[in-house]
Amino acid sequence: MNPEEIRTLIDGLKEQNNNDLRELDKLMQERKSFGSLKVEEREVKKEDISKLDNNIDNLIQAIENRNKEIERQDKLLSIQTNSSMQHRNVKDDLDNATQDEDKELRQKVDNWFKTGNDKEIREALQAGIASAGGNTIAPQYLVKDVIKGLDDQVHIRKHAKIIPPITGYQTIGIPTLTNDLNDHDWTAELGAVKDDPSIAFGKREMKSNQLTKLVKISKQLIRNSNIDIQGFVQERIAYSLARPLENAYLYGDGKDKPLGIFAQTSDNSSAIPSDRDISVGTATEAISYEGLVDAVSALKSGYHGRAVWMLNRKAIAYLRKLKDTIGRPLWQDGIQGTGPNRLLGIPVVQNDFITDELASGKYCGLLADFSNYWILDSLSMELQVLHELYANTNQIGFQATYWGDGAPILAEAFVRIVAHNEAYAKKISSSAKPGIDK
Repeated sequence: MNPEEIRTLIDGLKEQNNNDLRELDKLMQERKSFGSLKVEEREVKKEDISKLDNNIDNLIQAIENRNKEIERQDKLLSIQTNSSMQHRNVKDDLDNATQDEDKELRQKVDNWFKTGNDKEIREALQAGIASAGGNTIAPQYLVKDVIKGLDDQVHIRKHAKIIPPITGYQTIGIPTLTNDLNDHDWTAELGAVKDDPSIAFGKREMKSNQLTKLVKISKQLIRNSNIDIQGFVQERIAYSLARPLENAYLYGDGKDKPLGIFAQTSDNSSAIPSDRDISVGTATEAISYEGLVDAVSALKSGYHGRAVWMLNRKAIAYLRKLKDTIGRPLWQDGIQGTGPNRLLGIPVVQNDFITDELASGKYCGLLADFSNYWILDSLSMELQVLHELYANTNQIGFQATYWGDGAPILAEAFVRIVAHNEAYAKKISSSAKPGIDK
């Protein structure tokens, strides 16, 4: 079985487990109802109870057996993909390659792109196990270039913590702090130290979620041009992946995709809770000076050194005209080429992927230390060169399959900004603060 078939098998086993878990829950509820019966009533239903217990035991055993099979297939998948990566690293590690080896591999990739014939590149990288559906594991140097291109185009990636790329399709767990320690206690020199059970860590499994995008490029441009073909293809693939990745880092629900900062998922304990939302507007102002001050105050000072405002276009436009209570502009333009624009002393980034609206109850941006958003990449990117499929339009298709994940790990490092709220209406109208440019 090739990696794609193994992943399909694993997904099927997990789905069967989910179905059995739902059935098990129903049976456990039914079994619980027997506990309230009197002794003589339980005796009458003894046979039914025994049958129910057997069904429960059988379901538990089936789930355990599937879990063992899932673990076995995971190991097989890891062995296959890692074996392929280790074999190919001999020829694919251009950081340690000679000039001739570098040139030879790049020429083979050029030929693959121009002709669609991947025989040479497969032999060079010994990556035949990924051949299902015509896909070839992309050269590692090309994957690194694509990921670097993503870093340049996706705002969240510029500030987030990027976990070093993994090989294969493994999963890893990342810690999430769900409850912090209480304050320290004063104790006598020989006094007993009190245990603090309040701190608690959760864990979200980060896995290689699949994202597939297609890029079509003129066949004449690829075959006849003197341009850097690989650089051009890499740039277009990075651009096509950037939009869905940035959107997922912001709004993804965490189901087979990254968990977004703005995710509203009550069933996901790793999502940022609503108590990290700050209303910065009033009944008459989309964003107020007082609201921005409250947002900064909601972020602990330890995060201020790496904090960034990330806002949509309308919020940026509104804030450029906003003044404090004595008429001073809140917005500070950065000196071109030497520093970012700032708001209340904190750098500002415009993110066009944040929904561009200033509406009641809607997020218009956030203030955060993005090093507490973690992103995982996999180097096992697959690439399919489609020469015949788009022949009628004289184009070549490049279908890239990327695996990765992302999630916030510490909710207190994020403050989500909500515009247009009644919260400050009374305070603003009663104090009638002057100097705000409306």
